[in-house]
Amino acid sequence: MNNIAIVAVAYNRVNSLSRLLNSLEKAWYGNERPTLIISIDKSKSDLVERYADDYVWPHGEKIIKKHEKNMGLRSHMMSLGQWFEKYDTLVVLEDDLVVSPAFYNYTRQASDKYFNDPKIAGISLYSFSTNYISLSPFSPIINEYDGYFMNCAMSWGEIWMKNQWIEFYKWYLGHQEFGDEPHLPRCLHTWSKSWLKYHTKYCIENDKYFLYPYVAHSSNFSDPGTHNENAQYSTFQLVLQQGIKTYSFPDDESQAVCYDGFFENKALYQVLGLTEKDCCIDLYGTKCNRMRCKYWLTTDIVNLPIVKSFGIVYKPMEQNVIQQIAGSGIFLYECSKQSYSIKHNSNVLLYRYNIDNLASFLRSYGLVNIVKMYLKKLKTKICF
Repeated sequence: MNNIAIVAVAYNRVNSLSRLLNSLEKAWYGNERPTLIISIDKSKSDLVERYADDYVWPHGEKIIKKHEKNMGLRSHMMSLGQWFEKYDTLVVLEDDLVVSPAFYNYTRQASDKYFNDPKIAGISLYSFSTNYISLSPFSPIINEYDGYFMNCAMSWGEIWMKNQWIEFYKWYLGHQEFGDEPHLPRCLHTWSKSWLKYHTKYCIENDKYFLYPYVAHSSNFSDPGTHNENAQYSTFQLVLQQGIKTYSFPDDESQAVCYDGFFENKALYQVLGLTEKDCCIDLYGTKCNRMRCKYWLTTDIVNLPIVKSFGIVYKPMEQNVIQQIAGSGIFLYECSKQSYSIKHNSNVLLYRYNIDNLASFLRSYGLVNIVKMYLKKLKTKICF
């Protein structure tokens, strides 16, 4: 049984840290007494340090790490790997998060199962409800297991395991450059101070997965801070797992529902009888076939020969292809031309398909923010 420590990552937000620690106190730990590490980056105030000094962790040992100089979030997060000298597994939680009462039970079972699995780069506590690349609702296909795989790292509640972290960190030291590359989501290139983009790039380039739960074990309050000027308290909050249970996790890719780093279902290659090299799966319209594959499955309208088309009525979207639903909402093109025009966001059926999500989307983001995001998206959606 691997040795688990919980790391609370703090900077200058006492209220946020207090809320996180309160949720940790209420969690179930069984007979275990996990160590709590509060890692504090240097700020202009010592309020967080004083709060951490006075805080009593009722479930085990408390360690406070006070950095003497301001590191910034990326360096601060990457420095947490030092704790693997003492612990096998780290639950890493930034201070604007809260956890489910069942998060430790999930952590124990998932980390024990995948601790030595070379295909699993990490484990997420958070569960995506939005595709952050396309700004569209996201719902993964649910099978008999309690989680799915994705070539995408997580920063809103994650579990790092020693061997996998060491392998990633060695890769990271040799891959400091980060350009706008066709095999990566374009938005990653804009995250100038991010550490997460490196972990996601590592997953995509090395075909490594994070395990994601179908029911979330962490939630994000998006408090105002260094990288987020405006509070968005409800935007990324999720319903959290409450009960303690025995989880069932897939052994490997053959059992798991698998998504790539663009939130595209990798099972569609087999459904179409094509390989990843030959076909660009692009239902969310964010890849733009920049890799110049021979075939392109997308909801975009393109002046290319249509090999096959599918309806767009089932949810999640990939089920229309899997179930071979007839219609004209999703198109498999043969990219026989060297250049072609794309009518982005012109698929009326796609708008109708997503219309029932409009009210909640407006409520969460606000009309002004949505307009700003989509204007930015349109400006950056240049394929060639």
